[in-house]
Amino acid sequence: MAKLTEISSYLEKIAFDHNINVIWSDKLSPETPPGCSLHYRNIVMNLNWHRPAEVSFQLAHEISHILNGDETDICFYHATFTGKHSVEYKANTGAVKLLVPFYYQNVPKESINVYDFMESYEIPSYLDNVVREEVHNYYFSGKH
Repeated sequence: MAKLTEISSYLEKIAFDHNINVIWSDKLSPETPPGCSLHYRNIVMNLNWHRPAEVSFQLAHEISHILNGDETDICFYHATFTGKHSVEYKANTGAVKLLVPFYYQNVPKESINVYDFMESYEIPSYLDNVVREEVHNYYFSGKH
């Protein structure tokens, strides 16, 4: 099994706390997206994904599908824009909400750079406003 990064450990703890099982596979093609089963509360992640920096965002995305209780049992990662009311957009928004507290935990307000955050996790540019809103909420909601 691949060595888990700090962000993977952080996200896996969130999954564990919500009774979600994360399975890491190194047997999948680099083009096979991760997926989840809401019924079984399982997520399968692809260790061979062709854009490794995106894996943390993918894991947060799949966790969000389950936390959101999305209507479909099986969901496969899909980062492209499919409309603000779509299941995928909501999972992407949830992923940003999960990643922001980890990324910014030791970053002073004066050093905020949403583009570094987005680049770090290969977050799609159409989520720019979501990222800005979540970062603002993180720093100005009193939770930080």
